[in-house]
Order: sequence, then C-alpha cells, then structure tokens
Amino acid sequence: MKVTPQIKCGSGLARECGRSVAESLGSARGHLYCALTMAALLAVSSFPAFAEPLLERAQSRGTLNVCTSDEFPPFKTLDANGKPSGLIMDLIVDLQQQLSTRVGQPLQLSLVQVNPLNRLLFLDQGRCEVLVTSLLDTPARRREVDFASPGFYSSAATVFAPRSIAVPNWESLRGKTLCAPATSVWVRPFERRYGVQFASFNGTAEVRKAVADSRCLGAMGDDALYSALARQPEWADYEVKLPGQDPAPWGIALRKGQPELLAAVSEIVEGWHANGLIIQLEQRYGLTPNAWVAQQHAQARHE
Repeated sequence: MKVTPQIKCGSGLARECGRSVAESLGSARGHLYCALTMAALLAVSSFPAFAEPLLERAQSRGTLNVCTSDEFPPFKTLDANGKPSGLIMDLIVDLQQQLSTRVGQPLQLSLVQVNPLNRLLFLDQGRCEVLVTSLLDTPARRREVDFASPGFYSSAATVFAPRSIAVPNWESLRGKTLCAPATSVWVRPFERRYGVQFASFNGTAEVRKAVADSRCLGAMGDDALYSALARQPEWADYEVKLPGQDPAPWGIALRKGQPELLAAVSEIVEGWHANGLIIQLEQRYGLTPNAWVAQQHAQARHE
C-alpha cells in the first residue's frame, strides 16, 4: 500500500470553498485564494470528463486508488509503525479486498491524501475511484457526486469545548465564535438558527489546533468524531457539550457516471451492515455504539 502525499494548495468544488474560505483567510488574501480556486475549477471543467469506467481502469492498472483524509482517532490514525489504522481504514481495506474478488484479480491499495477543500475536486478529476472519509451524504453534495447507499456511519452537529466553559443549550451560543471546517454543511444553518459566529479552517486538524490554542470558544462538528476525541488522554479537559442536531450519514462518494462501481460499492456497504462488521469495529476500537448503525444492522438482517 502506498500513500500519495497531500497537495496542500488544492481546493474542492466551488461549493466546498465559496465565501467561507474568503472569510476565514480574510480580506484580499482570502478573495485572491478563492479567485485562484475558481480559475482552476473553470480550467478543469473545460476538459472532457473521464469516459472510461473507473472500475475497469482500476483493474487494468492493478491498483485501487482511494481518496481519504485525516480523521479523529480511532476512526483513522497512525499506528505505532506509522501506518494508517482505525475503523475507516479497516473498511477501506475490506472494500479493496471485496472489489479485488469481484474483478477477479488483486488490486493494490493506493491511498490518496485529501483535505475537505480538495476532496471532491480530486474525485471529479479521477485521481481516485472512491472517496472514503467522514463525508456527510447531503442533497447538495449529491448534486456534485454519487454516494453509495446506504451510508456506513452517521453523525450530527455538536459543540466540543473545554469542560470549564458552560454551554447549557444552543441558544446560549448566540454571538459566540466556534471553529469549524470551511466546508461544513452545518455552518450556514447554525448561523441562521442560533446566531453563531464561525472561524473557518481548511480541515479538522487545523480546527483542533485552534481550539487547543483558545482561538474560539470551541469547535462545532460531528458528535461521533468529537465523542471519540474526548476519550483521548490529551483531550481530557474537553467534552461534547450538546445533543447532536441535523444528523446525516457518512457516505462513500464516487464520481458521477459510474453505475457499475456504484452498485458494487453499495452492495459491499449493505453487507457491512448485514454481517455486523461495523458494529464489530466499534467494539474493537472502544467506540460508543452508534444508534444509526445499529438500526441499519437490524434492518439489513430482516431484508
């Protein structure tokens, strides 16, 4: 397995950048960043879309390229030997093995490192066959990419902040500043609903550092991720503050126009729910059982 280095200057589709990036970077620098991003996107869109089926291309190449990103432990992290590990990584390996069986030949796994700003662009450019991260499957994103159905996990929006800070309810956050990824689907709704202000960052690693540096009251993000992070020793002074809102599944994303690969991946994910693999991985990594995953497992067993 090889890992393709992350390209720091990359960016995502227009909806994954937009006004939030300009605001987070500030003034002329932020506007220049997004102007360059839009120019790059226009250049990409001027080329014809990849026509060949990606599954056949992976077979001829003998390699399955999977876009993935940094996640919170134990969903995805580096083990003692510096190799990726965790629940999401285990699912990626199982996906590779099952697709290898389906095409009748071994497919070497190649990880393509992405961040929230460039992940959909890399997928659209064909740099990877699938994108496996904690990407929320939403109607807006389905206009850009296809998602295997069902999703493989689920989360909702919550607030992660120091234990010493009181956050009794969402309304108490009006006028307060939270850190969040620039591409978060929850930023706009929570600005409108509760008057929360946001400091935006390129990815979750930057958000965590900003929270640790007290650059904002706390972070807004996935309850599943932050509940797991709160159990890490270095974050013992932090906690998840509020029940989750606006839940959505995590979906494996594919570039549009790949029906054979989409059907294969969807069937594999259905199998994960039916045979209880995801629940087994939750137990292996000491995660709090996810109610949505349990529901999917029960439903799949009765179909």
